[in-house]
Amino acid sequence: MYINIGNFNKKIEIISYILTKDNDGFEIKTENMVWSTWAQVTNTSGTEIIRSNSDFASVKTRFLMRTPRVTIDEDMVIKFENQIYEIIYINDYGYNRHYTEIITNLTKQ
Repeated sequence: MYINIGNFNKKIEIISYILTKDNDGFEIKTENMVWSTWAQVTNTSGTEIIRSNSDFASVKTRFLMRTPRVTIDEDMVIKFENQIYEIIYINDYGYNRHYTEIITNLTKQ
């Protein structure tokens, strides 16, 4: 399997959220950048749905990158071009731990 790393030309950030409480006891959700890297970004599918009389667009996007040194899980998100993508699936691409494929979902109203 040949991968052209020249296609890793989009900057992405993998973000986890940390919940803390303020002085009044309310939860505050803050971003914690886990990893920043270059990736190949491909939209794999898109659909439009209507929920509660509102139009929503759902886009499945594939991010292919070199395998990071940190652990990534489905509770994290990917920030790309000021949009937040929910991680659905993480795959060791080629089963050799050189590249990681992440399938995500972006829902827009």
